[in-house]
Amino acid sequence: MEAFEQYQKRSMMMETFLPGTDDLSMQLNAQANNLLQRLKSLDVDALKLPYYCQEYFKSSHSTRLFFSIQTSARLLYRACQFCEKKPADICIMDYGAGVGTLYLLAGMSGFQKVIYNDHLEDWKLSAEKIATAIGISIDEYIVGDIDITLKNIKEKNISLDLIVSRNVLEHIYKPGNLFASIRKYFPHCVVFSSTTANAANPAAVFKHQRWHSKWEKEFLKQRMKIILDRITGMDEQEAGELAKTTRGLAMEDLDRAIEDYRVSRKLPELNITGSNTCDPANGVWFENLLPFNEWRQIISTAGFNPSFQPGFWDTHYKASWKNLMGRLLNNMSDINPAVAMTTAPFIYIIAKPVSHHE
Repeated sequence: MEAFEQYQKRSMMMETFLPGTDDLSMQLNAQANNLLQRLKSLDVDALKLPYYCQEYFKSSHSTRLFFSIQTSARLLYRACQFCEKKPADICIMDYGAGVGTLYLLAGMSGFQKVIYNDHLEDWKLSAEKIATAIGISIDEYIVGDIDITLKNIKEKNISLDLIVSRNVLEHIYKPGNLFASIRKYFPHCVVFSSTTANAANPAAVFKHQRWHSKWEKEFLKQRMKIILDRITGMDEQEAGELAKTTRGLAMEDLDRAIEDYRVSRKLPELNITGSNTCDPANGVWFENLLPFNEWRQIISTAGFNPSFQPGFWDTHYKASWKNLMGRLLNNMSDINPAVAMTTAPFIYIIAKPVSHHE
């Protein structure tokens, strides 16, 4: 009781990132306020990060700093609930962390061990510079794809309890492989991800379909070039037909489809959901908008119980009318949970391991 009273006194001077009054909520809220002050005083230009890392940090986090930290705080809170453990008993990895605020807040919040991951060295070096500049210690920085990363962690004799990510899942070429790898290396690990690719929200669907149309124009040209380079003497009309039916294929999958066509002259079946499209060079989706039934199939096939939760709207814009709309939409979601998924600007996709008794 005394601890709560002390928290109440301090909270009068703090921002509210989490509304709860339980120990975990109070702990994360206090550290979120701490992180907010540290990042407000950070001169990111002085860190001399690669230009694209610096600009991403500014555009996606610095300009909406409260919301960035708020989403990280609420994600960590919900993820810990699914783990059914306190942070001190959880080894956590921020997968595809980039230069966000999730790994930073985790590093301040008393987790047993915090692991940073990204697939590019520049992002890792930038993330390490930011953490060091504001006095946050991260236990491990690992660069690599999911298999390399999990194998590395296993070799270090670390038992991973929780993998979290923000706006990463919708870009993974084969998400089924991600969940299968996690289940293979760490069968008791909870996977808790957020994504703006919410197929239940009509506005999000419309927005993504427009994005897909724009990106596919470029990716179609890239696939055509690859096809014409691989099959000598093919005319552009024939290459165009093959390029259309290979949408959603990348790397060795695209190579295999082109070679099969070269031998058989039979067009492959277009096997893709909706208007989705990906970069043929690396398989990154822009962005993968999948209905919940597909996510359920992907996650359950890997040995997890899937579930979904709605996210929330930002209420800290500079424009007051945006904040008003955000509060109204959040209130609607609280009053009517059935409506929440159809209005949420992002969703949580959760994979909890199926126990041997289920």
